Amino acid sequence: MKTTHIAAVTIAMFSCLLGHAQTPTNPLTDFRAYTRDLTSLSGSFTQEVRDKNGRVSRQSAGTFAIARPGKFRFIYEKPYKQTIVSDGVNVWLYDEDLNQVTTKKLADTLSEQPLTLLLDPAAAEKSFELKTLESRGSIGYVEATPRKTDASVDELRIAMVASKPAELSWRDALQNTNAIRFTTLTKNGKLSADAFTFVPPKGADVLKQ
Repeated sequence: MKTTHIAAVTIAMFSCLLGHAQTPTNPLTDFRAYTRDLTSLSGSFTQEVRDKNGRVSRQSAGTFAIARPGKFRFIYEKPYKQTIVSDGVNVWLYDEDLNQVTTKKLADTLSEQPLTLLLDPAAAEKSFELKTLESRGSIGYVEATPRKTDASVDELRIAMVASKPAELSWRDALQNTNAIRFTTLTKNGKLSADAFTFVPPKGADVLKQ
């Protein structure tokens, strides 16, 4: 049976092939500048998971939207239809094939979620130690090290291209390497009023964690 979990959203970020960008001078400064005035972000994404041996174990794609504070919606179209929504307090994961909804409190996971870096920069600075890594050509890197010694994520890195977040990658508790790349980004665009509301479909099994 196909399994699902909310950690798959932790979610993160953007692969934008932006031409011949200049070598970044300070990726951490660029990242903080980009997120400082961020109120919403939307676009498309691809996600790839590799096992500890480097083999691709899952590839997926879909659309997303986030808004501060703590709201997001990820709609997975491939290979399975799933929807993950947070209204800033609760998180719902709906698996269409299983007709099953899993729900939990956002606060229970936010401090260790890679998506925190965009959802709440103040919380991110408290939960992660951020530092600049060596750049590779036009790609700059920021490393986010969890301050908790028993955190469920490790090797969390943000790739910056042309002063914008281009990719978020991390290693999870199962030693899988996760990478989320986003395209067609719209920063601070207008989102629908119900973008972050979720009502379980009629007849769906609802599980609370």
